[in-house]
Amino acid sequence: MLVPVYAHRYLPAGRGSFGHPVLSMWQTDIIYYGLDLVEYTHQEFDEARGEVDESWNPRTTVPFWRDLL
Repeated sequence: MLVPVYAHRYLPAGRGSFGHPVLSMWQTDIIYYGLDLVEYTHQEFDEARGEVDESWNPRTTVPFWRDLL
């Protein structure tokens, strides 16, 4: 299940209340658009916080979305 956030941006539903990546989905193109909801709002509204830490490991509780990230 996906929770709509804005336009074609979604949060994968699952356990836990924070830390899930925001996905940008347009037809068959699926990419992460933010490390979490806070990072996404900074990205979407031109307040980026910098480069992504290479140790970042997307956390989703739905196996299907984990495979795409």
